[in-house]
Parts: sequence; C-alpha cells; structure tokens
Amino acid sequence: MKIQYQHRHQPFHSFISIDNTYPLHLHKTVEITIVLSGSIQITINEKEYLLSEGDLIVIFPNQPHSYKTTENSRILLVFFDAAFPGDYTGELTKYIPEYPMLPTTELPEPIPSSLSTLHKLYTEQRDNRLLKAYTSVILGYLLPSLSLKKIDYTQDLDTIQRILAYVDLHFLEPLTLEMLSKELGISKFLISRIFSDQLHTSFRDYINGRRAALAQMLLQSTTKPVTEIAFDAGFNSLRSFYRAFKKEYGITPNEFRSNIGVVI
Repeated sequence: MKIQYQHRHQPFHSFISIDNTYPLHLHKTVEITIVLSGSIQITINEKEYLLSEGDLIVIFPNQPHSYKTTENSRILLVFFDAAFPGDYTGELTKYIPEYPMLPTTELPEPIPSSLSTLHKLYTEQRDNRLLKAYTSVILGYLLPSLSLKKIDYTQDLDTIQRILAYVDLHFLEPLTLEMLSKELGISKFLISRIFSDQLHTSFRDYINGRRAALAQMLLQSTTKPVTEIAFDAGFNSLRSFYRAFKKEYGITPNEFRSNIGVVI
C-alpha cells in the first residue's frame, strides 16, 4: 500500500473533523485525536483501534496511520511539532507508546476540557505561549498514562520511518544520498526509489521542503534578515533558498514576509 508523507508547516494546528476518512500517511508532528461523537477506526503501524465517544489516541512522529469512518464521527485533532512544548521533546522523539489509545474511562480527568480550551485558544489566534503551556499540561497528564518504549531509528523502525526520522534530525546539516546510505546501511538507490515511489518527491526536494518550512516559520515569527534565515534553515546559498522557497510556496521569501507584514 502506498504511503503519503504529509507536510505540516505550522508548529501547531488544531481542527474539528466530521466523518473523517484519510488514507495511510505519516508526518513529523505529534497528533492527538479525541472522539467528540460517533466512532472511528484508526490504524497505526498496521494495528487497528476502534474509538468511540470520549476515547483518545496519541500518534507519535513518523508513525504510519490512517482514519476510517464507517457511519459517523466527529473528532478533535491537535497537531504540533515535537519541539513545540519544549520539555517533552525527548519523550516524543525517542519513544513510542506500547498502546497509544486511552479509553474515556482511563483518561485523566483534566484532558478533555484542556483539549477543548487548547482548540479554542488556537481558533482565537491567541499567544503561542498559551498554546505551549496547555500542550505541556496535556502531555504531563497523558505521557505517564502511556507505556512508552524507547526506539532506535536504525533498528526498530521500518525503512521509510528510519529514513524520515534520520532526516528530521539532520536536515539542517549538509546531507546527501551517499551520507544517508552510509549512516543507515541502506542502498542509495533504494532510498531514492522510496522518495519517488512512496513519498512522491525527490530526496533533494524533500530536504529542501523541510528547510523551506522552517524558513517560513522563521520569516513569520522573527525579524531576522532573510539572508540569515536562509542559512539558519540549512541552505548553503541564497539562490538555492529562493528557488526552494518559491517552489514550495509559490512566492519569494521577501514577498511572503511582506504579505504577513513583518517589519525588519
């Protein structure tokens, strides 16, 4: 079965979804889903979980998953970068849950109301510091309730996950197919084919897309000069930065910054 890699450029995102059905995909963000009404089947790493009203599931970065609604469902989804809440980055990048689902009967009491408040703050476009605070509180209750096991991306993850996990850790560094092949012990031809056939992009475009996403966030959240942001995001020249950014977003970095009104 084909798997899609889903780019989520925002460090935090939340929405309510009705009758969600979504094919197999993975992404670098943490995903928390709580069922508000109805029921939904969620598959993670080829294991199926049936969630009903009040049940919650946590999907860690780079875990293949899909959604299927048979009759009806209304779910609240929260996505955030592992680095977004700060204190829990280590747990979110170096561990995965033995069992990611928490039924409503086992859910710590503050979680449903905290998720609802977090979503409300996001839709009201409140300060990111508030979002980070609520996300940390939620993780503080959730993670002890999950049985976490440590992972080693060179051993425990399947080939696609191993590649993407390594790239997520090293995309700011000079990175080539040859280096990735040597580090993971995977043929560079296999890596190249995985990107083209499974992720529907090239290795170089994928790396540049990750760097462009970071640059976009820095353009939006800082007043650093564009040149400095280009190198902070891992590009080795302004020319490659401008080309990759325009390919990803359809406009130049300067145009993007002008549109959001950041004063330099």
